[in-house]
Amino acid sequence: MKKTILCTLFEGHYHYGVAALANSLLANGYEGELWVGYRGELAGWITGHPQYNASTGHLQLSDKFGLHFLLLDTQVFFTYYKATFMRLVLDKHAPQAEVVAYIDPDIVLKCPWQEMDPWFEGGIALVEDVNWNFPARHPKRLMWREWFEPHGVVQHRLLDRYYNAGFIAVPREHVEFLTLLGWMCELVADYNAGLQHIKAGEATDLFHSTDQDALNFALCAYDVPLNTVGGEAMDFQPGGYHMSHAIGWPKPWVRNHVLSALKGHPPTLATKAYYEFANHPIRPHAPWRLALRRASLQLASVIGRFYRKR
Repeated sequence: MKKTILCTLFEGHYHYGVAALANSLLANGYEGELWVGYRGELAGWITGHPQYNASTGHLQLSDKFGLHFLLLDTQVFFTYYKATFMRLVLDKHAPQAEVVAYIDPDIVLKCPWQEMDPWFEGGIALVEDVNWNFPARHPKRLMWREWFEPHGVVQHRLLDRYYNAGFIAVPREHVEFLTLLGWMCELVADYNAGLQHIKAGEATDLFHSTDQDALNFALCAYDVPLNTVGGEAMDFQPGGYHMSHAIGWPKPWVRNHVLSALKGHPPTLATKAYYEFANHPIRPHAPWRLALRRASLQLASVIGRFYRKR
């Protein structure tokens, strides 16, 4: 089994997602460390936890799993900072690790960790996005190639799939991919004038999905084996069992479930998966508040059986 180190980034209310992610990793047998880069203040469930060490930023949840909270001195929008943070963790904080994996804080793990480990063998691990069909000579790809080439980023292969940036695992032997991706994200950030949102402009704009677009061209510019699975691995389609990714907005911990259902948007698989891991053993929600939210989730699910937008 490879020595895999995990990392994520958060600020603001996304600490609820970090708690559920950590709970899901612990429940599914991950052994190791989750490095958590953050801005702002840490939530009370962290600083008030009896196993939290304020001097080191370490929170030990079991004898084999702990979290390291790392205050980051950067103003870069976190969606552009993922690759840089992965490289920082691998080089400075986990020099013994063979693989570094980034996981967004709106993802939970659903399967035993031992089923994830073979995925990381010899290549970059990725999951296809919701809109995964992206032909090699799609006009947007041709625009990217023309834009990146003067910057010295040259396309070396063609791909027909589009991958989600919420989860990516990179073996140490391909760590230079992270250097390339980090620099490409800086270029895209400059192009978007330091955008503070995941999406930019309209779908026809050069970089609409920002870091995700950069990732998908970097995969064409860096010739490394890709270990990929379909979108079901993030519950974008039914039938998956690896992870669940609560894409879009609002996030499960702030969504008004009943109101969303009345508008034709019932709870998703990812929303339901979040609540499976929301409050044990880490408890970011008061018990009474969590009970109310779970009750509203159940009601919204009932509404969704009879009414939803197509």
